[in-house]
Amino acid sequence: MSSVVPAGTALGAVALILCASAPAQAGGFGVPEQGARRTGMAAVIGRPDDPSAVFHNPAGLALQHGMRLYLTMGLSLLSTEFRLRPWDRSDEFLDAPVDADGYYPATRPERAMAVIPMMVVTDEIVPDRVFAALSLYVANATGARFGADDVTRYHLIDGYIVAPVLQLSGAYKVGPRLSVGAGVGVMNIRLHGYRNLYPILNGADLRNLFGTSPELTVDGSDWEPTWNVGVLATPTPRLTLGASVIGKISATLDGPISITYGDDAADPGNVLAGTAHTGLLLPWTFLGGANYDVTRNLEIGVEGRYYLYRQYTNQHTDIDDIFLIAELDTEKNYSDSWQLAGGLRVHDLDVAPGLDLMLGTHYDQTPAPAKTVTLDQPTFSHTGLHSGVRYTTGRYRISATYLHYWYDIPKIEDSITQPPSNIEGHGTNNIFTVSIEATLDALR
Repeated sequence: MSSVVPAGTALGAVALILCASAPAQAGGFGVPEQGARRTGMAAVIGRPDDPSAVFHNPAGLALQHGMRLYLTMGLSLLSTEFRLRPWDRSDEFLDAPVDADGYYPATRPERAMAVIPMMVVTDEIVPDRVFAALSLYVANATGARFGADDVTRYHLIDGYIVAPVLQLSGAYKVGPRLSVGAGVGVMNIRLHGYRNLYPILNGADLRNLFGTSPELTVDGSDWEPTWNVGVLATPTPRLTLGASVIGKISATLDGPISITYGDDAADPGNVLAGTAHTGLLLPWTFLGGANYDVTRNLEIGVEGRYYLYRQYTNQHTDIDDIFLIAELDTEKNYSDSWQLAGGLRVHDLDVAPGLDLMLGTHYDQTPAPAKTVTLDQPTFSHTGLHSGVRYTTGRYRISATYLHYWYDIPKIEDSITQPPSNIEGHGTNNIFTVSIEATLDALR
């Protein structure tokens, strides 16, 4: 079966593929919901007192005495519903009714979830001076699936992105009031997307070539080095201050692109195949926080995270083996994004020694202009409410936390994606995390 198509057709098909399969870009692509203190209290950078310090502020390893094993598992369950506005000639392919407001019926994904696991082993190499940790965690693992006959099938049917990190970290306690730390590691980023390719391009009807529902599959992956550095200071016995920096990653996701012609195409089952090399920016991230003991039993904390996304003005892709096209640039025009968070911890009560009660909140500002949002990897501003309990007994510390997001989904009417993602809707996210930390000094 022939795979040669006219130049304009090839160009248009690839443009549609890459515009609609762009990887997630959001304030905090590296999921910050790591560890019990972060998910329970929100404010962790200024006093990272559990081994998730390897992610938030590696200088906090100086608070991890002895040898420890830390295991945590988070599960994120997204609940969202939205309405999609018809676009040029979509009524020729989608037979769903349009309501009085001009939208297709409300839809929601069949599956929308993420997992947030972390495993850390820490050791006090030189007593009260040198500390080390080896960690394996997932910086991002999220995906969604819609029905194959849903009105979203030309935007997304199935997709995910996952980015595990293996990291070696260390901290040095300079003195009783100052510690510094750093981590180096490697991240494996993997992306998958599957949908139907919309066969109308710039007014040209290509259904005789592709059929009405050609299948588009995109995969990509890359290995990239990672690093972070941090500092933790105690200017007074009650006050701790922390700051850290996460290094920028400029990844290139390499993988196959394929279009399988539909059953009603001129050449049913024919495959147009190529390889794409798509850029992905994980920006410089700057973090700072402060925690203060108001009383012997009450601690409060605040923190901020700043993501330097201003460099992400467009997405560039180099293409191999697709007829007469070698590269593509897609407009993004992101701005810097940020997050502010704060919380409190009640602990060591006379009636319940060893018990911590945590509560916090955060607000996260997305970097993405609404007109560039895609359904396969949406990003929206949101507010979060944190809560959790942590209990220490003997050589074990056990935690359970719950975090709830409210997404601020704008009404999008000027989408520049292909097909346009003009939507309105609402969404929430429920993140449940359980953690266990054990002292392993007997194994030393």
